[in-house]
Amino acid sequence: MRDCQIAEQNNRLNLAIAILSKYNTREHYREHEVSSDTIFKEIFDVWEQDYEKLIDAKKSFYGFFQLDAMCFCDTAETLEALSSKNISLGFLTDVAYGMDNVFSLKDIADIKKYFDAGFTSIDVGYRKPNAMGYNMLLESFNITPSQMMYVGDEEKDIRGANNAGIISVLINRSGDQKNWGQRHTIQSLSEMLDIV
Repeated sequence: MRDCQIAEQNNRLNLAIAILSKYNTREHYREHEVSSDTIFKEIFDVWEQDYEKLIDAKKSFYGFFQLDAMCFCDTAETLEALSSKNISLGFLTDVAYGMDNVFSLKDIADIKKYFDAGFTSIDVGYRKPNAMGYNMLLESFNITPSQMMYVGDEEKDIRGANNAGIISVLINRSGDQKNWGQRHTIQSLSEMLDIV
């Protein structure tokens, strides 16, 4: 609120928290993606504010999520090695609270150069495990599901890849027991070099 020069009031904060909670996919499962405009206009409407500060609100809110965003130490090196083997690379990621690509793609700015294609849930209109995004990757590479591997660290990643017939790879850095139907399990991304 401060970044938008909107007076802070407990009631306003509580109203915003209630709306954000409604769109929190960890609390309320949904496969259909919702745009940031839908969420933030709903908040601004209950605050009785016009939309001129909408961009400022998004920058402030999404900036909080990006404070801790960082790549694991094996990521860039592994992507470089896979690229050098002429393996096409893509990404499919769900975003928090309908985060616009202008914000979400900042998280992968340092490694984006390695990807030949990529989609966020905003591009797709659906969230994982819906197969739509996986199918969009298949189409962009013009390959069959058996020619693609998808690496993810959540159950929805594995279920989505399996739903699309893609070879699923769970990256399980914690070593905890996780069996979500994945074809392969790795603890480090560098292990992909032994699988492909």
